[in-house]
Amino acid sequence: MAALTDVLVVNAGSTSLKLHLVEGDESRQIMSWGQSLGHVSAVAHRVVHGGPRFREPVVIDADVRHAIEQVEPLAPLHNAPALRAIDEARKALPDVPHVAVFDTAFHATIPDEAATYAVPQQWRDWGVRRYGFHGLSVQWCAEQVRVPRLVVCHLGGGSSVTAVRDGRSVDTTMGFSPLEGVPMTTRSGSIDPGALVYLLRERGLDALAFTAGIGENSPVVRSRICERLSFLGVMPDSSGSVAVHVVRAREELVAARAARELLGRSA
Repeated sequence: MAALTDVLVVNAGSTSLKLHLVEGDESRQIMSWGQSLGHVSAVAHRVVHGGPRFREPVVIDADVRHAIEQVEPLAPLHNAPALRAIDEARKALPDVPHVAVFDTAFHATIPDEAATYAVPQQWRDWGVRRYGFHGLSVQWCAEQVRVPRLVVCHLGGGSSVTAVRDGRSVDTTMGFSPLEGVPMTTRSGSIDPGALVYLLRERGLDALAFTAGIGENSPVVRSRICERLSFLGVMPDSSGSVAVHVVRAREELVAARAARELLGRSA
């Protein structure tokens, strides 16, 4: 195979889509698919989650695309836009190979004691383990800072901290999905599951009141809202544990009362 010179790199992150044309060791940012690209030998796609299957780069075909789609629920903010970018790029550049490069692949070296959660074996058989993310970024840092013991802090829209020993990932804060670890822009990071159980047990309503033009006069809207709140015990026919009221809007009475009280105090 002839040497691949110019590679278009597609990075569909959780907060942005970045296109770079890499020529040798130099790169320049491309603003859109419509921009003149010149000769492109291949397209490399950053894919965040490769699941248990993908531990190294792979040429994208229908089977690979389907496999990436299968793990989309584990990284919906990342794999979904990556798939859209793959489809757009393959349509724009159908005659060159498209390669998926996985963030999780760099963390395949994490030892079992760091990758394994204390969960039932059946869960582990289903693929529940620490995968780790930001692998391409961590790999680059490890190549630039060549020391035996390195900690890489990737801080951006998503954030993670990774321990690297002799150029290999040995532990990281992100786990089964990109939600675990330190707090991030759109993600809370690790949270005690006891807090979630507490909220499920204590969260709730005593009553739900509808008012104003739509709230008072549209049974259809009220019913649909109640259906969406059924997990809180709200039922459209008021048979649930939460009382449902329709209250006529009377702002004028509140305003008049406020005026009387103010003037009464100043009399």
